[in-house]
Amino acid sequence: MLITQSDYHRIYRVINSLLINENANPATASMYFSTFGAFILEHHFKVNAKPKGGLAAYNLEGKHILFADQRDDGYVSGAGENFHCWVEADGWAIDFMTPAFPERAPDLVIPSRMFQRPLSSMAPSINDLGQSGDFFYRSEPEATNRRFADWRKHPMIGDLATVATNWFRKSPKKMQASITVRDQGGKTNVVPLVGNSLVGAW
Repeated sequence: MLITQSDYHRIYRVINSLLINENANPATASMYFSTFGAFILEHHFKVNAKPKGGLAAYNLEGKHILFADQRDDGYVSGAGENFHCWVEADGWAIDFMTPAFPERAPDLVIPSRMFQRPLSSMAPSINDLGQSGDFFYRSEPEATNRRFADWRKHPMIGDLATVATNWFRKSPKKMQASITVRDQGGKTNVVPLVGNSLVGAW
């Protein structure tokens, strides 16, 4: 493993808490989870972490989850609106959003678990997700760069990434149970550290 389950859980909860405070759209949440997660990994763990975006497919507890658009030729693509983002770091794939999947799709009854797998264990194709925990990614660099270029124009994105990095502490150090953030209008708000408990890993 690149990071412990405890540190994974802390990173997920920090980002999750900030998103709830910002009333962020769940459809774009994976951009926050991947970007802020990569930022925290680089800052606190000194690893080369990069957010990636595109087609993502998972088999979680026998439920097949697909982030992709159907193309006219019958194939699927991660370059459209139904995309997903994850982190690749030192040969590992990490998705900090998987504990929040049940919130994104309330009918998806799966436990909240850590998703951290060696990239070498990725399934050879989208049709080879036979066991729980199997995954397949196909990054779409051009579409991802376009999407992130527009998204990063919002000044609060960089501010929130810095807040997330400053809030996070590696276990076993104690983390603050809440932090105070100031919005662009100067109004302060207390953000509690919240998130689903984890029951193991995929």
